[in-house]
Amino acid sequence: MADWSPMPPPLAARWTIGGGFVLCFLVGAVVFSAAGRNHAASQPIAFNHAKHLANGMSCTDCHTGVETQARATLPALETCMNCHATALTASAEERKVRDLAAAGKELAWVRLTQVPAHVFFSHRRHVVLAKIACAICHGPMEKATAPPARPFREFTMDACTQCHENNRGGTECNDCHR
Repeated sequence: MADWSPMPPPLAARWTIGGGFVLCFLVGAVVFSAAGRNHAASQPIAFNHAKHLANGMSCTDCHTGVETQARATLPALETCMNCHATALTASAEERKVRDLAAAGKELAWVRLTQVPAHVFFSHRRHVVLAKIACAICHGPMEKATAPPARPFREFTMDACTQCHENNRGGTECNDCHR
């Protein structure tokens, strides 16, 4: 009786199929990686940094924790309501803040910058101890009339290492990696 089991494809065909799979995987990884980097974040309100900073506010008025903790915070609605419980302007964005508060909701900010879980980054160390201005990493927010859609700079290991080397920061692995 004849054995009718399928024969494996010739070696050249297996290489072609395998190579095609690998090529598709690599192209997909590059495309999805680039799409993630270039995705513009949509924030819950069109916050005007320039206007707030021009009125005498500082980064730490809204982003608490910058000087005292490892992580800076995104502003809570309560922070906005300290000044905007009553209308200061006819701005639709200001109205959104009061409407959210009236509904008992919170501002759903989209975090733009985040380091991997295995990296320890302390805002306090950089801002208070090293005296690095917020604009070095976050850009000229005093000119920003709308929320940034993307991070001002990419926070890669190479970028951090170069900054540490240029500014005599620690460059031992355990300085930043858990």
